[in-house]
Amino acid sequence: MPVKSSTRAKSRIRLDPAMRRTLALIMAQDTVSSVATAGLVGRTLVVVEDARDGESLASVPGVEVFLTHTDELNAAIRDGLAALGPGSTGPVAVLPADLPSLTPGGLTDALTLAAEHQRSVVPDRVCTGTTLLTARTPDLLQPRYGDGSFRHHVAGGAVPLDIPRRSGLRRDVDRVDNLRSVTGPRTREILKLVSWPPPAGLEPAG
Repeated sequence: MPVKSSTRAKSRIRLDPAMRRTLALIMAQDTVSSVATAGLVGRTLVVVEDARDGESLASVPGVEVFLTHTDELNAAIRDGLAALGPGSTGPVAVLPADLPSLTPGGLTDALTLAAEHQRSVVPDRVCTGTTLLTARTPDLLQPRYGDGSFRHHVAGGAVPLDIPRRSGLRRDVDRVDNLRSVTGPRTREILKLVSWPPPAGLEPAG
């Protein structure tokens, strides 16, 4: 799981910078906790840009942390694949750190479907971005993240998986309205503490 530095993450959510950093880390904790406890997941590696973020995420049971020296997403993923070691030959999966509504069962279901394909992909709820990318072996994984990543992954041979739009696996958080349906316990608790997000229609102008 690649994790963008929390100092830069979620810039479209209008919060005090310190609070936004906290929110990004809490969402990542909810996400990685579900990943680490999902069936079919044997190893959970979090690739971080910021060592301080790594310290926070290392507190989640079952998680390994690797510090990359790049802020480019595809390069960070390749660093993570290399960090798995030359003896790593099993299936691999990549997820973003902003899926606080992900459940272990939902991920297990997706990985079960993914096992039928050499490469597979799950789109976000608007079918432009990518929330899950899998490959049968590390050398088959071809990350093509960026604008229109879902389309690029499909063009590269990844088979789209039939995952319901309501699934937490497809509910990444990029905007204030995405926060209203979050189910991750850590994220819900921090939002309750700061009374965020505001009621619909009362978001700060920008």
